Amino acid sequence: MIRVVVQNLVHARQWVAHEGDSGFAIGRDAACTVQLPSQFISREHARVERCDQGWELVLAENVNPMTVNGTEVQAGRRCVLGRINEINIAEYALTIEISALQATASHDDDVLAIQRLLHINILRKLDLRLSGGGFDPIPARIELIDATIDNLLQGDFKTQCSTPPLSDALLDHAVRARLASKLASASANGAGPLPYSQQVQIAALEQSVAPLIQAMFNGQAPRAGIDLEQTIDDLMASKGPQLTAQLLENQKRYLINSYLKKVLFDMIFGYGPLQDLIDSPDVSEIMVVCPTLIYVERAGRVVRTRKKFTSPEAATAVLERIVAPMGRRIDRSQPLVDARLKDGSRVNAVIEPLAVRGACITIRKFPTREITVQHLIDWRSLNQLAATFLEAAVRFRSNIVIAGGTGSGKTTLLNALSGMIPSHERLVTIEDAAELSLQQEHVVTLETRPVSAEGTGAVTIRDLLKNALRMRPDRIIVGECRGGEALDMLQAMNTGHAGSMTTLHANSAQDVISRLETMVLTAADLPMAAVRQQVAQSLDLIVYIRRQPRGRRMITQISEVMRVSPTTGEVELRDLLRTDGPEDAAELSLTGYLPTFLPEMVAGGYLDLETWLTPAK
Repeated sequence: MIRVVVQNLVHARQWVAHEGDSGFAIGRDAACTVQLPSQFISREHARVERCDQGWELVLAENVNPMTVNGTEVQAGRRCVLGRINEINIAEYALTIEISALQATASHDDDVLAIQRLLHINILRKLDLRLSGGGFDPIPARIELIDATIDNLLQGDFKTQCSTPPLSDALLDHAVRARLASKLASASANGAGPLPYSQQVQIAALEQSVAPLIQAMFNGQAPRAGIDLEQTIDDLMASKGPQLTAQLLENQKRYLINSYLKKVLFDMIFGYGPLQDLIDSPDVSEIMVVCPTLIYVERAGRVVRTRKKFTSPEAATAVLERIVAPMGRRIDRSQPLVDARLKDGSRVNAVIEPLAVRGACITIRKFPTREITVQHLIDWRSLNQLAATFLEAAVRFRSNIVIAGGTGSGKTTLLNALSGMIPSHERLVTIEDAAELSLQQEHVVTLETRPVSAEGTGAVTIRDLLKNALRMRPDRIIVGECRGGEALDMLQAMNTGHAGSMTTLHANSAQDVISRLETMVLTAADLPMAAVRQQVAQSLDLIVYIRRQPRGRRMITQISEVMRVSPTTGEVELRDLLRTDGPEDAAELSLTGYLPTFLPEMVAGGYLDLETWLTPAK
């Protein structure tokens, strides 16, 4: 139970703003549970949410700080709350009293322990190894493991799993897992739930939990764009206890056993606690800080999950399962690895001794559907004006660099632009870990190879670029330029392979030039004047995309690479389109400068000038 008492220090007023078991928002907006009208307080200033330690206060980005129990908490930060908390913001003083923490949260370690024990028993009974490349889910093996799990749950572990408080915690986890599946599907698709199509969770589970979920939502599908973790917490706190109490004991036992069976199958055949996150359509990135701390990105917002690996060894086993099919390895002698999942999702992992807290895994998920420019327009990453110009530039065979920060959407944009390339052209893509998904048929996909255990056999992007020139490509697309391969890329663009594209990390369009110059100099000892001349002659456009503070990915600059200035000796850029206005309403608009190659684009039929310059009604 949480009780919030608010005191207005200016007007000497005091009232109870909240009393209940669910999380809540603090801000000046009327929609906030704890409403604090003040010009110094944002519309939604902070939230009180559940965490593994109980409850925590989470401040929004770009808001004024709050003082919590004498310590100032800055924007974007979070702090764990104790039993009694004094909070000051503007002219308000809040007292947040937490009478009791949720019982099931304190038993999460017990849930992990029972999962670990069950896993160990299965491995012993079937003489399997925890590490290695995983096990193929062939029917005979599934039936054998399924029967083994049933025997354990109906035998040695039956009493343990059906006795409170562990049974209550397991039931909480089982229902949360089902809710997460439903809510994630609704949030990602903007519609009702999708079937929970896990191989080992049979249709009966859908029928068992359906009445419970139906009651939780009063017969309505959850809305899109929800805060998944907070919504589940609120539902379980407000309606979960009463509704789960109405379930029959055999239904509870079935839910618990089905949940444990799925967890164990994920450990043996899948990616352990990451499997649900990988399957979830609304998760775009998974970040394992350490085996017991996992974050995800949903709708541009990074949130903490309750999922954990049962042990550090389990996290290592999942990593080996990921990298083994690609012929790569990760161990103490080679603690860094880049890999990909079967669906193309990119994986980066670091283990001890480099990762001090244990295995650190980052998974950039591969889109489950083809992303087109129209999707980007719908998501307000660009407008029709910019889309029309970029399509004309791609068809005109302009050399394009897409730049931005980590997670800004560079690869997604590159995939979308590649869809505008005519289907008859021969494309060669070069990447460290293949994640581009070009829509054409005539595509040669090349991927680098790391050094072997003997210290030989490495194949770099530079090696592949040089080889690609012998493969008669019409265009070369490099997933990302990071080093000396920039020189080879520029040379390819300048020697008959117009229309090539690549991405790189940079803070602005102008920074792209500086980064390219630096990368070229790492590959060859050339005069700076020659490097700049090469850059100016090779590149046509720089498209800069930025991830806004609230999660929106948006193109903020489209710049033409002009020439080397005769006065400064530097490469000149000219912004053709640039964003104007505040973040929520920002739109790309013409700066007044037109590209120097515009007459050729119009004459060749690539761009209808009148249509492009006339705003849509």
